[in-house]
Amino acid sequence: MLLGLRHEILYRQFLGSAAPKGRAFARDLSGKPERNYCFTIAFNTPWIVDVLTKAWQAFPTGTRLVVIDNSPKQDARASIEAICAQRGVAYFRLPRNFETNPSRSHGVSQTWIFHNIVKHLKPDMFGFIDHDCFPVGPIDIAQRVGRKIGYGMPRHARSSYLYKEAKDESCWYYWAGLCFYNFAAVEHAKLDFRNRLDIGMDTGGGNWPVLYSKHPVGEFEMARLNHVAVSVGGKTADYEVYDEVLFHVGGASYRSRATNADYRRQLSDHIWKTYLGGIQDRLISI
Repeated sequence: MLLGLRHEILYRQFLGSAAPKGRAFARDLSGKPERNYCFTIAFNTPWIVDVLTKAWQAFPTGTRLVVIDNSPKQDARASIEAICAQRGVAYFRLPRNFETNPSRSHGVSQTWIFHNIVKHLKPDMFGFIDHDCFPVGPIDIAQRVGRKIGYGMPRHARSSYLYKEAKDESCWYYWAGLCFYNFAAVEHAKLDFRNRLDIGMDTGGGNWPVLYSKHPVGEFEMARLNHVAVSVGGKTADYEVYDEVLFHVGGASYRSRATNADYRRQLSDHIWKTYLGGIQDRLISI
């Protein structure tokens, strides 16, 4: 109970930290003609931000990409900022994040962005994509949202921390790595992208009680999940692809084969050669 109270106090303090910088950044963004925004939270992996920013140049999405850096490693932050500068991508450094758990850290970062940037930016449409989820073909995200409240990858509440069994199929949320919203529909909602393990929901589940539960599910557009087999270095692995066009590496910062240096280099080569026209435009040596 005391630990929960401590986390809540730190969370409230974090939401208020560097708020003037968020408002100033929103003013800078609003000076551009774009009205649809995609925010991605970078975390210690310049090579994947290199891929994402190039993919955003290569394939039309109908949104402006904005990189929000939550990397605790200074060298990673410097590299990510340099990539964004070279590709003309808006970049912002988050204030120091008190969370050490990757899921909670990601959730509080998204919540900070909504309350300190998006609400001042007042876009037509905004959303979030994982930094290791990128287009491999054209996709009009604003069109996917359309007249609905949002568009994203749905997940359902699970009965345990390991999420093995459905707890209640009627309780659902957008996965935090793919979620977009009509701003006018959520402007006054107290969005909270933290996980809610108490009700069986991972990052993004905090929006169930404040948003998803208050509307018929038909008011939301759902992405579809497929898999593609990728063979690199003599190893074949299945990777997620959303709506046949958004490729998801998955766990690039803290788990999965992509954290192994040799596999990461081979996977990066595969991605660049298969989807991005070759490695000649790669900015980061793997």
